[in-house]
Amino acid sequence: MRIGFDAKRAFNNHTGLGNYSRFVIDSLLTFFPQHEYYLFTPGFDSQLKDYFASRPNLHIVSPEGIIDKTFASAWRSLGLVKELEKYKIDVFHGLSNELPNGIEQSSIKSIVSIHDLIFLRYPDYYNNIDAYIYKKKFKNACEHATHIVSVSEQTKQDIISYFHTNPSKISMVYQDCDKQFYEKQSESKKQNVINKYNLPEQFFLTVGTIEKRKNQLSILKAIASLKDTSIKLVVVGKATEYKKLLDEFIITNNMQQQITFVPKLDFADLPAIFQLANCAIYISEFEGFGIPVLEALRCEVPNIASNVSSIPEVAGDAALLCSPTDVQTLAKHMAHVHSNPALRLDLIEKGKQQAEKINPQHIAEDLIKIYSA
Repeated sequence: MRIGFDAKRAFNNHTGLGNYSRFVIDSLLTFFPQHEYYLFTPGFDSQLKDYFASRPNLHIVSPEGIIDKTFASAWRSLGLVKELEKYKIDVFHGLSNELPNGIEQSSIKSIVSIHDLIFLRYPDYYNNIDAYIYKKKFKNACEHATHIVSVSEQTKQDIISYFHTNPSKISMVYQDCDKQFYEKQSESKKQNVINKYNLPEQFFLTVGTIEKRKNQLSILKAIASLKDTSIKLVVVGKATEYKKLLDEFIITNNMQQQITFVPKLDFADLPAIFQLANCAIYISEFEGFGIPVLEALRCEVPNIASNVSSIPEVAGDAALLCSPTDVQTLAKHMAHVHSNPALRLDLIEKGKQQAEKINPQHIAEDLIKIYSA
């Protein structure tokens, strides 16, 4: 088959949808090298331009003419079907919630991955214009796609609920995290990371954009309630206005020596930070998947996580779960993990088993079956 991808995120996004796009493309290249793969992107981030090693069955396509280069976004949304037909693409996979306009009028089989519909479930987290655009794009993709891939059972049910999509049109296929999280980090690498980001000797870790939905304030409240200054927290993520609430809480409760913020992080350093942590916490109010939970599992780090949305699907029995609003239980979980090495070892062992259930080869096989159907 000639398989095409919307690879904009793969070449331009270092997190989230970019990681998903690179994982899907990498896995298919690894386990199904007999097919031809075409990556369509309007441009490149300099650090990601050479992410995929050159190989004979991999073709990268970007705008060539002056007009297409000038209006690269229009090339991706309005002009891409013509490019797909030019390269005789059999199957096109929109990896980030959308499809190019007019693909339903072509003979090309179209697949779209839908990651979450949080903008419909929690519209207050989004401005009205963004929510309107997302709804139009996502709904259009679900209506016109030959088949839909949801990254979790939660997202599948949301597609059915909000867009009234026939369940038979949707396949749930989990994702994996970046392959660097499989690698055991050396002691020298860990020490370099400690020095680089001025990390404490022992700490809890939370990873994700600092925003209301990610709910980092609940973690701070839990730490404050424990009144144990030996408990430290490292917060990795880009700040939004929500961080002001965290800063105010930290100052009010004299927690400045317990909290370390890492707003800018080299992605290559993230596995070492995970592997340095005593425990990872992901207490988000809602997720389409919850990739930091899986990253922690891959790094053999204990997890404390929310018991809502897709997060229990990813965590299985390898995490201590609680409601994102239940600060008391969160604090209890943190205290138990902090003081109980046997519990940490038990969670790590369960985490290894849970991580094995999300197998890159099986994911690639599931996608090829969808493409071939």
